[in-house]
Amino acid sequence: MFDGVRGLVKGRLHVSPKDFWMVILVSILFMFGALALVWPNVKKIKLAYEYQDLAKEREELSKENRLLSLERESLRSLNRIHLLAKSGVGMKEPEESKVITIFLK
Repeated sequence: MFDGVRGLVKGRLHVSPKDFWMVILVSILFMFGALALVWPNVKKIKLAYEYQDLAKEREELSKENRLLSLERESLRSLNRIHLLAKSGVGMKEPEESKVITIFLK
């Protein structure tokens, strides 16, 4: 590959082998420099996409948390527990004569 390039360069520019390798080395260093300048931007864009995905996931989890909190509160509702105690378990209200009230200080 380099022989073909070297032949083209020698035929037109008459560059010595030392200068040819110097040009190749400078080109490689230039490419690494350009890559060093571009890489942080590529990394920043990748992190921005990850942030958007995590923000979306956080919003979904927040919605699910609100729904689960609402469901928990509805399950802990005293009216629901009273209804389940009467219909599901068969409990009934005590008679007035059997109720004793204790006052704590």
